Amino acid sequence: MGTAANALAQVDSRPYFEKVLRYAIEQNIIAPELLTSILADAPKGMVQIANYFGTAHLRTDLEAARQRIVNLISLYLEDLSGGDLHRAALSLRDKSLLAHSKGGSDMIKRLHAMPDAKIIGGHSVTAEDQRNFLNDHSLASALSWVDYRVAFEYRKACQQEIDFALWLAKKLGAPTDQVNLCGDTSALLRSAMLVLFVEKSELKMPTRSGFVRLIEAAKNKRSTLDEARLKTFFAAAPLEFQQLAQQEMQRFIADDLPQIRQAATTADSLLYGESSRPFFIVENIDEDNREYERLVAQEWHRVTKGDGDDPAVVSTVFLLIATGFPAKPKLLLREGQEIIRTFRTSGFDSKAVLEFIDSHAPHESREDLRRQWLEDLLPEAELDLADKDPNFPDSHMDRALEYLRKTCAVSWKSRRR
Repeated sequence: MGTAANALAQVDSRPYFEKVLRYAIEQNIIAPELLTSILADAPKGMVQIANYFGTAHLRTDLEAARQRIVNLISLYLEDLSGGDLHRAALSLRDKSLLAHSKGGSDMIKRLHAMPDAKIIGGHSVTAEDQRNFLNDHSLASALSWVDYRVAFEYRKACQQEIDFALWLAKKLGAPTDQVNLCGDTSALLRSAMLVLFVEKSELKMPTRSGFVRLIEAAKNKRSTLDEARLKTFFAAAPLEFQQLAQQEMQRFIADDLPQIRQAATTADSLLYGESSRPFFIVENIDEDNREYERLVAQEWHRVTKGDGDDPAVVSTVFLLIATGFPAKPKLLLREGQEIIRTFRTSGFDSKAVLEFIDSHAPHESREDLRRQWLEDLLPEAELDLADKDPNFPDSHMDRALEYLRKTCAVSWKSRRR
């Protein structure tokens, strides 16, 4: 048992700097006079660090500075040597202690300068932020070399994906101002892969209507990736972008395409549904919104005749549905009278209106339309179409018809003079 126990590797918890220094002395890599110089440099470095983060006049700040300089030198030496004590000892022999401390500080600053998330425009570097980051990761949350390498590789991957997404956006003609506001890179990458997957599609980021057509094409199960087209598109791209393109396209085909091809999935639900996967589209003020409605919400477009953004048309449709009549964008006088008569007899079927909105309105408009019905039109119409006030009778519907005339799209003129 004793032999086995002695054979077990013991964990050496000493700072790497101490390990290297002891090794250098034992191996005669550092001569006694150089060791004296190193020991003389240490207090200078401690004072500089203490003054940077606080003051060299306080014992606590000097003690913290001592820990910082050991941590910074250890980080730099282990990264430089890859854990090779001999190589680290040679560095300690050839360069000053302050140079090693600065090397560790620069490593942490370099880490801070890299994004920690795949968000476009989400990472800014200020002097204060950098100072706070260095303060934390040189003392309270001092980074081991292993932790540093993990964080560095992650941030490097974030930066590469952001750069790749921006390169794609530019090549596909996306407006810079819209790209800078899109947030996560996933939306840009997903839309780019959709464009590149759909054979013969125009190589540019889609508008809303263009997105609908891309989704329709991608839903065709006979549609497959044109590898040659993809390779040609990235032929002049940096090698790392070509590798990312292959990875991203594989992810798109494995994860996004099955979702797109589900029977219940529509372009509208992908863009605006509650469980939507984010896609980037170009907002084009010259694009006719009615064209998008025609493509994604055919029944809504039909009953509103393309005027779904007109409050009077929407009110007309809702009141007809609420009283059990076929939806249409404009009322005849007799239809207005029927709405009033039915309401005064049976009230409104609010559930039917909400079901129509959920079934046929464009996703992006549904919440506003539900609010328009429940909070505005419904309580107002219930009050103004009623005839319950004996002091203000409306047996001939004059008041109610005037309300409909002002609220809805109607074909008659006011009876009032």
